[in-house]
Amino acid sequence: MGNKNNWRLIRSGHNSGAWNMALDEALLENYLAQHQNNEKPLPIIRFYSWQPACLSLGYAQRAEREVDFDGCKALALDWVRRPTGGRAILHESSELTYSVIAAGDEPGIAGGILESYRRISNALLIGLKNLGIEASLAGKENAKVVANTAACFDAPSAYEVTYQGRKVIGSAQARRGDSMLQQGTILVSVDMERLFTALKPPPRLNRTEAIEQVGARLISISQILGSEIAFEEIEKAFISGFAKGLEVNLLEDTVTSSESELATRLVTEKYNNLTWNMTRQRPSPIFH
Repeated sequence: MGNKNNWRLIRSGHNSGAWNMALDEALLENYLAQHQNNEKPLPIIRFYSWQPACLSLGYAQRAEREVDFDGCKALALDWVRRPTGGRAILHESSELTYSVIAAGDEPGIAGGILESYRRISNALLIGLKNLGIEASLAGKENAKVVANTAACFDAPSAYEVTYQGRKVIGSAQARRGDSMLQQGTILVSVDMERLFTALKPPPRLNRTEAIEQVGARLISISQILGSEIAFEEIEKAFISGFAKGLEVNLLEDTVTSSESELATRLVTEKYNNLTWNMTRQRPSPIFH
């Protein structure tokens, strides 16, 4: 890889929603602390999935307005609030999720939120191309699109990844200090009936209308390819996509003991805490 920058690659496999969100925040906190101490930590790309399936909410969404708690219980779904924004996503165990933890001025993704978002999306395009899928980015004019439902895949935002106009990858970013966390859902398969059992339809739409509306605006990898594809194969395609797209050397690594300890504490304090998950988190100067 020549003189390309080294990044940590963490492949976490399948975990609970609370652990996944806690670990992402723990990785961000540890990275930020090291970066502020001029320790020059390596940026991180993490790939993971969800077991059991889990509904995640953006930090500012109103849980009582948008989550069908009886529906989640009937489907044996967990639900959790993310440290990033955006709208609700139903994460099935087949899904591949990524997170990026890096300094805002890290070569390859440097720039404001929208510019770093675009650069990461370009890496995602290469990952899809590795699977034989020619996707594109939603235009910048979509930056102010207001969705009609609580579902993340209702409509693409600026620079999100689409296939023939339908959203296939959804991402959200938060910044704390001079560091960033971006989380993204790579839609491998989709079950609209399950999604709108876990989510309430908006007041102006019934459940059938919500399913039709959102279903027309998203598409999964399995739908595009016309067949199921192994999780490991998808993960490999996107590992290669990030390495090439960001021009980085990905060094396979594991979570450190301090990262794991902090994640364990965050599970208890936040992500497995019903009171915290029910509380809408308001935007602040450090989270966007």
